Amino acid sequence: MRSGGAIGRVRGLAVLPLIVAAVAAIPAGQTRASATVRAHVGGVVPTAVLAGTGVLDDVVATSARNAWAVGHFGSLSQPRTLIEHWNGKTWQRVRVAPADGWLNGVAATSARDVWVVGFSGNAALILHFNGTSWRRVPSPPSSGGLLADVTAVSPRDAWAVGIAGGGSLIVHWNGKAWRRVHSPSLAFLGGVSALSAKNIWAVGGLRDTVTLHWNGTTWRRVPSPSAARGAALQSVATISAHDVWAVGETVRGTLILRWNGSRWRKVSSPAVAKGAGLLGVSGTSARDVWAVGTTGGLVVTVSAHAMSPRLVRNVAGGAMPAISGTTRAVKKVEPVILHWNGKSWQRVRIHSPADGGQLIGDFALSGRTAWAVGCTKTFGNRNAKPLVMRLNGRTG
Repeated sequence: MRSGGAIGRVRGLAVLPLIVAAVAAIPAGQTRASATVRAHVGGVVPTAVLAGTGVLDDVVATSARNAWAVGHFGSLSQPRTLIEHWNGKTWQRVRVAPADGWLNGVAATSARDVWVVGFSGNAALILHFNGTSWRRVPSPPSSGGLLADVTAVSPRDAWAVGIAGGGSLIVHWNGKAWRRVHSPSLAFLGGVSALSAKNIWAVGGLRDTVTLHWNGTTWRRVPSPSAARGAALQSVATISAHDVWAVGETVRGTLILRWNGSRWRKVSSPAVAKGAGLLGVSGTSARDVWAVGTTGGLVVTVSAHAMSPRLVRNVAGGAMPAISGTTRAVKKVEPVILHWNGKSWQRVRIHSPADGGQLIGDFALSGRTAWAVGCTKTFGNRNAKPLVMRLNGRTG
């Protein structure tokens, strides 16, 4: 995920053995036992494909019985908002307004305080759930463009990031309204994560990595390792003041950076494939961090524009450009899960869907529960279906 705020920040948990449960969408009134496979990290992880078409870009959970996943369905030129809700037994699709749009990020401080961000047309889109219903919340007048991620510290303190006007977009919720805040960078921002009201990280980049830090007063750019031309950070997770993870991709493949309290360092990633990338990261402790992504298909070309799962790679006029034409064919790609055990990153084997797939967001609620979401095929395929994985850990 992009570590979404106060929820799920359990400290000091050791990595536990896993029971990995396949979760399927079940029509109301029917019941079905969840198939489970006992496996340690490195074991086989089954996948679950939800009903209908669509792509899930992010997920958050407030408890084992309450989770939200967001994304889009339809064509890239006319995306429609998608929200799925987990009630402890099944995933169910929820209708929201506006129907037109693309949802990128979700965060929560409680079951009655959930934020979702994205875009609709040429404007940033912000939705809020109060425990009963969803409603659209006005974004700042100057925030045309798109929002890629959101994090929430409290009901009166939330942040969202993205791109607008050819530069970074940062907006803040003060409990009454969303307001735009100055950014020290022009790069696209793809991820944001808060440890506290005075310790927040945002990451992104188009030509190289960008890391920004909020100290409670101002945002400032913090030096990060130069990875390669075309490098970008897509997601960030704050474990502690001395332990922050950021993931993304370069022309060579996956990219992982770690903040140790004084500087960012590049961390070795398991070999995946050239063209692979990581799109989500979330953790519960210094020994339990998850990163998700794909072996390829990070960018889909539509007419003269290119889109990634979280954003438009080439933004014209500071807003979502009109898109027409057909998507470029993308060869079969596979979802990727990596796990950090406190010493090294290890790749977790997955039972991939027959037509491949991508994982775009994840959220670790505790050392015993984590979610990963994405799609079958690729995010640019209108026939893609929502993909969900749930990892349950138990002792013994």
